[in-house]
Amino acid sequence: MSDFWPGGIRIRIHLLFWLVIGLAVMAGYFIETIALFIIVLIHELGHIAAARELGWEVKEIQLLPFGGVAVMEESPTSDAIDEIVVALAGPFMNIVMIFFSLLFWWVGIWSEHWAHFFMKSNMMIALFNLLPMWPLDGGRIVQAVLTSFISYRKAAILSFSSSCGLAILLLGAGIWLLHANLTAIAIYLALTNGQAYKRFPYQFIRFLHKRYQRAPRLEPIEPVRVPSSLSVWEATHKLQKGKYHLFYITGKQGGVLPEENVLYACLVERRQRDWISSLL
Repeated sequence: MSDFWPGGIRIRIHLLFWLVIGLAVMAGYFIETIALFIIVLIHELGHIAAARELGWEVKEIQLLPFGGVAVMEESPTSDAIDEIVVALAGPFMNIVMIFFSLLFWWVGIWSEHWAHFFMKSNMMIALFNLLPMWPLDGGRIVQAVLTSFISYRKAAILSFSSSCGLAILLLGAGIWLLHANLTAIAIYLALTNGQAYKRFPYQFIRFLHKRYQRAPRLEPIEPVRVPSSLSVWEATHKLQKGKYHLFYITGKQGGVLPEENVLYACLVERRQRDWISSLL
């Protein structure tokens, strides 16, 4: 990948991006292709602006042959609302660009043809990104909503699995319709979700470490009832984002454990296989 650092933001350009540009030049669509990638870049900058406002760490923007992605690391204290705001910031920028397209057309700066192309492109990119598939904006919103009702681990695995299934359906549609772009995008999304599922154990460990090291914050208390024979590792699977958990251990050796005790036993003392009741 090629790297650029405008405004302190790292932009990585995939090698195949240049192939797409070359093909666009040969086909006579160079200006249109550049305009599409500018739209994608502004879309991703919307995510970055919202993420920085919420205290997230922004790593880079990747321009890929089929679009772009902003690589960010959320704050350990972020909740579902924060994630939804960041996810919607990209499509919001598309709406802003549609407004300016109309404005430039009305004042005579742009021709009707160019304004229509720009508006249509923004609408298609916004709607595509709102599909409920990870890592698209819609998929991130779905995962954020899921984390409000179920544990982070369950929400992530369900999100990756369902997104992979939807990508396979898109692949079938692309092959049936002989649509090369749709087929390529579906393959990319399927591979991305497969890799995300494979990497999730490491991502989950990072989630636990950030949760253990996070700064004190007032969060809704969510009681969790667990059997005394549940392992410490299995107990961590019940953690939800944006909530503070008290583990109510049932049985003769019952009691109450705050989540930091469970995380300390898991991450520091390496007692993942011990029964949670042994921490009392």
